[in-house]
Amino acid sequence: MLEGVNPAAVVDALRARAARLRAGLPLSDGRRLGLVVEGGAMRGVCSAGGLAALAHLGLGEAFDEIYATSAGALNASYFLSGQTALGITVYYEEMVKSRAINPWRWWKVLDLDHVFDRIISEQKVLRADAVQASRTSFFVSMCDAKTGEVLLVDTRTTRAPLLTVLKASSALPVAYNRSVDVDGRACIDAGFASPFPLHEALASRCTDLLVLLTRPRGFVRPRPGPASAWLFRRYARGNSALLRAHAGQPERDAELRGLALGRLPVPPGLNVATLCTADDETIGRLTVDPFRLHASAVRCGRRMLQALDADPQQWTLPPPT
Repeated sequence: MLEGVNPAAVVDALRARAARLRAGLPLSDGRRLGLVVEGGAMRGVCSAGGLAALAHLGLGEAFDEIYATSAGALNASYFLSGQTALGITVYYEEMVKSRAINPWRWWKVLDLDHVFDRIISEQKVLRADAVQASRTSFFVSMCDAKTGEVLLVDTRTTRAPLLTVLKASSALPVAYNRSVDVDGRACIDAGFASPFPLHEALASRCTDLLVLLTRPRGFVRPRPGPASAWLFRRYARGNSALLRAHAGQPERDAELRGLALGRLPVPPGLNVATLCTADDETIGRLTVDPFRLHASAVRCGRRMLQALDADPQQWTLPPPT
């Protein structure tokens, strides 16, 4: 079920970390564990399910570094704050409402202002202080809306508040149509330029990487169709850097998935274990059926448990309210 390069070594490292956590022992075991989390708007419920399973196994403090983008970064934040069970309900209890996503509200299909000002700040409150107090270094990727450069923001050193960083990483072009200022740069969701920050994780000091993807192993990103290209051109307003990044999606996506799945070489000595969604996963970026979202989260969580040799039937999520 796990793809990658020597994934069994990653599983062994996670089991050893879990045992040390249960025994109250220091985690200085000579390994450096990293976690990479893909987003994808509402497809993020899939990686949220995987994180919920990791939290169920007591692995909330097991990782030394986390790299995430878009909805994956929000999932990782709830994971680091010890609120995974709360965070996953954002998808199938709040985001399914038309106040958050409305395809007929063409000027703001995805209302991130409501998501961050009301849902995450008032209704399903994310404890940003707990994220910042975590032992785990947390890096969030986003894109400079002017230059097209993919940025990796260290949540411990940036001047921007955590919720601002998360909002910038989730500012989906076309669906939100706005940028968010982070350290003086106008930033947007990096998903169209780099779907998950694997290159950055590979360049780190990690010895073992767990990668949570929200696409099946056989996914091949198609070239932007006429409608998608036209909408993005309107959004980019002649910005050649953004247009090039959008046009080059398939090649970058294929490279990153090739690295994650062990089809392309990674740095020597690095172990990579990648969990994909099932081949028949149908959750899309703007899916708003609460029961489909809930079922997908449970399936992905159980795939994670099975991959780590835990009983998948001993875990589930409360149904949507």
